[in-house]
Amino acid sequence: MSETIYDAFSEFSKKFARFKKSGESLPKRKSEDDFLQDKINAGEAARKQAVSKSYRIYRDPFGELGKTSERARAIYDDEQALLRAYNLFKAVTEASGGKSDKETFVSSFTIESPLARKNAYTFGGNFIYLVCHLMFEEGVSDFVPVLNEEGASYRLSFVPAASFRFEQKDADVIRIVRETFY
Repeated sequence: MSETIYDAFSEFSKKFARFKKSGESLPKRKSEDDFLQDKINAGEAARKQAVSKSYRIYRDPFGELGKTSERARAIYDDEQALLRAYNLFKAVTEASGGKSDKETFVSSFTIESPLARKNAYTFGGNFIYLVCHLMFEEGVSDFVPVLNEEGASYRLSFVPAASFRFEQKDADVIRIVRETFY
């Protein structure tokens, strides 16, 4: 029995000596911080992939969803509705600025838009993709469209981009879209 223990110990010593000579180090155990960092990295990668997939549809709805897709048609129509609303807003503000004085001016106006009645934009969080489309594809950088809650409904308005701060989740979407597509 003692020979068996001796043989096992001798065999282990030989393997250990070969391991030390090979220059390899013992495998490093991952710390809890490493596991957490891996989890954060995986979550960020999944988020980037989801944002990229969603924006790809808004960037080219018919190319991504098909020429006869009703959803593609709806997204395209929504993009056009937002662009029309922006152009209308710009026309009114420019006309007011050029033709008004201290006593006669446009004090307020409301833009009606079907976008303010769509759950995908008011509750679903997809409005940021329309905003990205307006910013990156249409080149609008002076104003940011915003859906404001007013009682039980929403209103579309535009805020000067220089003074507007996006919520963190929307700022992340914009960052990912910029990095991925532009």
